[in-house]
Amino acid sequence: MSQISSMRASVASIALFATAVGCAGPRVSEAPSGKPISEQELAQRHLQAPLEQHLCKAAVYPTAGSDWRLVRVQSLAGRGVSFATALEALCREVDGQKLPAVVDIYFWRAPGGWSPNYELRGTAVRFEEGFSPPSPPTWENIKPPEMPTNLDEEPPPAGEGGKKTSSRHHGRKG
Repeated sequence: MSQISSMRASVASIALFATAVGCAGPRVSEAPSGKPISEQELAQRHLQAPLEQHLCKAAVYPTAGSDWRLVRVQSLAGRGVSFATALEALCREVDGQKLPAVVDIYFWRAPGGWSPNYELRGTAVRFEEGFSPPSPPTWENIKPPEMPTNLDEEPPPAGEGGKKTSSRHHGRKG
């Protein structure tokens, strides 16, 4: 019994010490204001460069050649207020995965409705040994892919959007 009480005392003293050490340092945190944070402020908080600056090192190929020897690794997404910022976000995702390139770029969602941002998707790839892809297009020469149709309109509830039928043709006799 004495072992259990001494063990409890040890655990309690360790917990008290950890709490004191963890709370000893000054902590500065802002209370949430309920307002959205701008991309620029978020970048400053995380010490990241804004997406308007092109810092991506991965190659961007709008479409992959059919004869390219590559391994498709992962589908990734990038979001931004414009095509250029969404492309930069996608490219930085590829950099984060430490892969050399992204291919087959397409829009996943058009801006509108609940989000004014573009969502761009592509496939991060690794090239097979011995294959060297052509030089990627310059950043300024990458054209936006075809924009998807905006599907912000909801369809009518079930049963309210189809053809109307007459009530006398529902199998009733009389």
